[in-house]
Amino acid sequence: MIFNNIPVFAAMMRNRNSTFMNRAMIGYTLKQRFGPFTQKEIDDYVYATLDDISKYHGKLSPAPPFFFSKELYPMFKKIITHRDLGVDLIRMVHGYQGLNCYDLIERDDVIDVEMRIEDITDTSAGEILRIVTRAYKEGELVIEGDTGFVVRRKRHIDSDDVGNKNSEEYSFITGDDDEIKILIKTEAGQEKRYAKVSNDTNPIHTSRLFARLAGLPGTILHGVCVIAMCTNSLIDNLAQREIKRLSSVSGRFAYPVIPGDTLTLKGRRFFRNGRKEVSFNVFSSKGKAVVKKGLFSYI
Repeated sequence: MIFNNIPVFAAMMRNRNSTFMNRAMIGYTLKQRFGPFTQKEIDDYVYATLDDISKYHGKLSPAPPFFFSKELYPMFKKIITHRDLGVDLIRMVHGYQGLNCYDLIERDDVIDVEMRIEDITDTSAGEILRIVTRAYKEGELVIEGDTGFVVRRKRHIDSDDVGNKNSEEYSFITGDDDEIKILIKTEAGQEKRYAKVSNDTNPIHTSRLFARLAGLPGTILHGVCVIAMCTNSLIDNLAQREIKRLSSVSGRFAYPVIPGDTLTLKGRRFFRNGRKEVSFNVFSSKGKAVVKKGLFSYI
């Protein structure tokens, strides 16, 4: 894991005094083919996110919604450590993650991926590096990811500055089932298991010493792991455990999750454009919001 992080450490030192990212990098694109995916890869990801393995065995052998993210971290690393981008990695955090699902990824699939720097913008929170990832199976779009990295200014991040704002009015479902509350248990050591299957070996997830140097109380759980666990729980509770019913999910990462904590997802269901959606926030056992402005859409 240390050797995997050498390019990250080098970029940290090289760009530690960087003030702004290079706007000329907007449009920079990477392409890569992945697969075929094995059942063991799927099972390992399921285990790392504490999901129910029985959902991923059978005739289709689908992969979890965020399974494919494990292939993408090396591509993200190539972008954020690119010499011409000039991003200050010491001040960078994963601020936002969105996922649109158009079809299932299944065992034995081969996927073509295009990852692009979509935009670099200024906000009161800091600079936002927006990266859009599209995955194709036999030429058809199956998954689209929208990732926001924040290079923080010297103040607390306001999560409202990250991601897309939604001002549409909602038509709420009437009845006692509007309100949703789901407990999501994490495990001590889960961050290391997830680091292994996701290829994201950032030392804030793998080294207690480095995490403390970064101002954290200890190693923290990956944001994508947290949103994946939220998605799994919502599918189980609202979509009869049917992964194919997921349309999209997104959320803004507001505060680190300490492995072993029990999270509480609180949400409310509504209808929009003929689809079922849930707006949600996720809280730590101490009541701290760890995911804000979550949105889960399903059919």
